[in-house]
Amino acid sequence: MRNAVPVLAWAALLGALATMLALWTGDLVAVALLPGAVLVALVVALGAARARDPGERWVPEASASGVLGACALALLALGAVAGLWAALIGAGVLVLALIAAVRERWG
Repeated sequence: MRNAVPVLAWAALLGALATMLALWTGDLVAVALLPGAVLVALVVALGAARARDPGERWVPEASASGVLGACALALLALGAVAGLWAALIGAGVLVLALIAAVRERWG
């Protein structure tokens, strides 16, 4: 449960902002999106509460595959604006990230 406290605090902040936004604006899209973010944060908090003890780590502390995966997703998203070349580079980096993750997991 201790892992879920920061996420629950974030959900509470988002909930307060959603309440203030609902009071001050009549824009339906904005009023619907922020409570959706609160629900997502609560689902993440539930997952964090059910997670096992962080002391029992199976993966290394510093993971290159996580950084590579984040860069790959950013390049894939950039591909929607910049063009196919960025999406293809992002796909290649994603393959490298997956290979690195498998190597970290199974040696």
